[in-house]
Amino acid sequence: MDTILIALGGNAILKRGEEATFLNQYRNVENAAKSITSLLKKKDMRLVITHGNGPQVGDELLRGEYAADRMPQLPLHILTAETQAFIGSMLESALLNEMGRHSIKIDVSTVLTHILVDRNDGAFKTPSKPIGPHYSKKELEERLSVKEFDYVEHDGYYRQVVPSPMPIEVIELDSIRRLLDGGNVVIAGGGGGVPIARSENGIIGVDAVIDKDATSELLARELHADKMIILTDAEYLYTEYGKESSRVVYMSAAELEGIVGSLQNGTIKPKVEACIRFVNMGGKEAYIGNLFKLDEVLAGKSGTRIRA
Repeated sequence: MDTILIALGGNAILKRGEEATFLNQYRNVENAAKSITSLLKKKDMRLVITHGNGPQVGDELLRGEYAADRMPQLPLHILTAETQAFIGSMLESALLNEMGRHSIKIDVSTVLTHILVDRNDGAFKTPSKPIGPHYSKKELEERLSVKEFDYVEHDGYYRQVVPSPMPIEVIELDSIRRLLDGGNVVIAGGGGGVPIARSENGIIGVDAVIDKDATSELLARELHADKMIILTDAEYLYTEYGKESSRVVYMSAAELEGIVGSLQNGTIKPKVEACIRFVNMGGKEAYIGNLFKLDEVLAGKSGTRIRA
């Protein structure tokens, strides 16, 4: 029986330009649940699901700023924990409902996941992880007049960026493994996990957001997953953004290593890097594909497939 890890991109929860209402987000999650349930109907597997939280954790930061005169602001690592629970609850509910419609009786478990990082990681000196809403140039200037922050530009929009250290260890790995062995679908590593470090006084939270794809790869590797599937709004990996002629159907990890330096930081590049690490460390196959073409991705009819 294959162990498969599916990493849901932020578009599975909130599409660009959508208002961040609960109803909008839950409708998107329901669509993701339909794709995953369709796969569960056809294949017997051990399934782990990870997800992003960039828009949601950014919104929580904004809420904290707006309410700062009434209540203390929460640290970034706690906002990651909050959004893990929020998105995990939506995913778990949507999956149970959709599986129930198809008489699939599988337990779903959401694991609040902590990830060990190195406080000396160079990422703390060069913030790179996009979070929060997409700003126009005017909106960015308005936000910067209220609070200064690091930002990046992509496709004519701007987003705040925060430190994104590499994940070292999944603290709840044994619990996740036991749940999988018990036949559960497991939702874990949401938003890259809650970043923590070890100190003389024990575990402490770290203000950063770990890249979801990096954590997905680490979790897939530690669970000895056979396949890792990164789902986003694009149907393929494109070596030149927006150019259909540059789409990649199949590429070896070695070939990808030759082009990864030219890919967009903070968007497709972390996904490709995660796929390269996964297959180089023993994974059978990695895929990058469209959220709503999951069956076709695994069948080789859509998406980009990466092997060693």
